[in-house]
Amino acid sequence: MKKRALVIIGIIIGALVLLGLYLLYLNVFVNKHRLDLAHKTVISSEYRTIAADSNIMPSYMWRRIQNILMDGDYLMSDYMLEGRLANQDAVPSDKFELKDQSWLLLRYLASGDRGNSVKLVGKINEDFRNGDGSYRACITKDGEADESYTNSDELTFLEAYIEYYSAYGNDEDLENIRALVSVVFDDTGLIKPELLKSTTFTNEVGEDEETYEFRGVKLSDINLELIGNLERNGFIAEGSYDRYCSVVSGGVVSYDVPYFAYACVIDDSGEADYIYSGMEAATISVGDSVKTMVNLARVDLLSDSIYHQFKTNLINDGVIYSSYSLTTGLTGGSELQDSYVDALALAKFKDDTDLFRSIAKILSVRVATKTQSRALYLVFRSENNRYVFYSDENIRIYLVVNGMFAV
Repeated sequence: MKKRALVIIGIIIGALVLLGLYLLYLNVFVNKHRLDLAHKTVISSEYRTIAADSNIMPSYMWRRIQNILMDGDYLMSDYMLEGRLANQDAVPSDKFELKDQSWLLLRYLASGDRGNSVKLVGKINEDFRNGDGSYRACITKDGEADESYTNSDELTFLEAYIEYYSAYGNDEDLENIRALVSVVFDDTGLIKPELLKSTTFTNEVGEDEETYEFRGVKLSDINLELIGNLERNGFIAEGSYDRYCSVVSGGVVSYDVPYFAYACVIDDSGEADYIYSGMEAATISVGDSVKTMVNLARVDLLSDSIYHQFKTNLINDGVIYSSYSLTTGLTGGSELQDSYVDALALAKFKDDTDLFRSIAKILSVRVATKTQSRALYLVFRSENNRYVFYSDENIRIYLVVNGMFAV
């Protein structure tokens, strides 16, 4: 009887030890760094089916991305497929851009791939990080590093980095994040302005143009969901999210024009002055405007009126043109191929299967479908009669269709 009691006591002690070790594991390795992160999510199954109808299939895309666009641990910026002539060899890019690695990290995180996530963050911090806590925009295969960066580069990586920290990070990652936040934001929670350029007419006739420089923030760079997550977790000052929601929403050209300003300059009182044109006078950049719409849609602040006007313009035009003229009220310029990914995301965040289907069909003409092609199911661009595959376009299409976050 005594022996049986000792066995029971031993089992209880063993169970308590195991429970203690499990709780320690949760605290140290799982929950210790968990952040309160909010995401706009839309059920993906229906959208995957719609995309597949246009030969856009994430699982196949990912295999080709690995086989063609991966070079070691990184995504190269682009890859030119071999041409029809014998002397037209394939041309893999020697550039690795921070944005591409940020999207790659989000892919690993969304699939719960801890090993590759940890490895990639380690490599990025080793190769891209500057001594002041900023991150280079680009490095090359031979080890050359571009010390420059933009708010867009930093904010894209920052979003992926806080996702990583919340899932698998450690105290060193937290220090890196805080250092990066201090590079991008000031103590009041404002994004630090960078040097930008705008073009304006110098006379009423509208013939002579003048380009000038100013310090401001591109509206399309203001990721409201990220800013909300940073504020919620104490990385930036309280009130930053509400302030920027007002700034971005107020950047619309007018109720009748569904496009947004190029940049803003915020004065000491917190008021925003808007610069509407970028490098072409009296025109709005449609590409930047679509990015701004995505940022608003992610936090449910894009008005249905603006969205439906943009949708109508896109469907009527059949393509996304690069610019909107403030003088003629018409869209024009070249086809903006890299904006279809943003438009795809916009349709999904607005839960609009009709527009999502329309954009997927537009993209389908650039999906490699020849079964013998090494790039089967990747999205290409035709440049100088050669087929070029961009990592940014392909990995982002994968994330939009399949889901960006592991929630």
